[in-house]
Amino acid sequence: MYYPLIRGRQYDLLALRELITRDLLSKRIIPIIEPIKISPTLVSTIKCFEEREKKIIVVTNPKVGAMKEELSVEKIYIQYREMINSNAVIIGHHMNKQSETQIGANLDEFKITLGDIAIIHSDRNLIDLYKQIYKDNGLLHSPCINVVPQDSSYRRRLNGEKLVILEDKFNKLSRNADYADCEHEFFSEEHLYFSVDGYIGYSDYSIVGADYNEAGFAPYAVAIHIVFPNDENALEIMHFVSDSNEDTSDPAGKFSEALGKMITWLDERNFNEIMSTYAISVFRQHYEDGTYPGLPTLKKLSIMHHLELVGKILDRVEENTKG
Repeated sequence: MYYPLIRGRQYDLLALRELITRDLLSKRIIPIIEPIKISPTLVSTIKCFEEREKKIIVVTNPKVGAMKEELSVEKIYIQYREMINSNAVIIGHHMNKQSETQIGANLDEFKITLGDIAIIHSDRNLIDLYKQIYKDNGLLHSPCINVVPQDSSYRRRLNGEKLVILEDKFNKLSRNADYADCEHEFFSEEHLYFSVDGYIGYSDYSIVGADYNEAGFAPYAVAIHIVFPNDENALEIMHFVSDSNEDTSDPAGKFSEALGKMITWLDERNFNEIMSTYAISVFRQHYEDGTYPGLPTLKKLSIMHHLELVGKILDRVEENTKG
């Protein structure tokens, strides 16, 4: 199983919503949403998952964004709790020093058990607290999943407790123009080996990366990040960068330059149908029509392509295993 960790920015959520609406999100993918604010897009995304009877993990104590402060306001807190009280939602929780109180509140308010919660770990010093919370009458119970960093401490101390490995696979550079110097990189092979390594699933931050920054800015360069499978079905990534990067003017022209490189590369590689994702077809349409969708939509399409592609690969691996 794949559990991509998605921050709740508008276009990140729109990527999920469109994949669900078009029935392009594999049943082997359960997104983890860490909301940054309450928004109509967040509400409608959860509703889409509910209508299509798909599961989504929503973090109740986000670590980034305005919501982590806003939840201290009772009105917003109540609104948020009502919003995520859905049959589609699995409650997610970041382990922290207040987890005993916060998890207890989740159990009471959502009428769930400890086994219904997805725990996200980031501090090995809190493993003892986790064990204390999940101990009942001398028996250790497990959450639905334990999302853990690549740290042997977790594997040793939480052995067999539904571990999902979380790694940031995206090489985040300070400037888009810098990707021109590393156009082609290895991305990930966790989807092939997580079960061999003793995990029930894996997680990452898609093609966005773990770093979170609320400030927006006009970039000097436009970069399109496209993941693709190599001959062994491991994932590599191409970064297609514009050429006219002297200033922030003409983003549409910069997009056209980067897109032209991407389409040429796709045609030269002659990929099989697994790369024929919906997002790639939209990119091709923009190329043929000479249209510019805007930078947020560009990111949305890259996320959509990544998630649909990984779903196809996981489905194929499952079919081959059964065969």
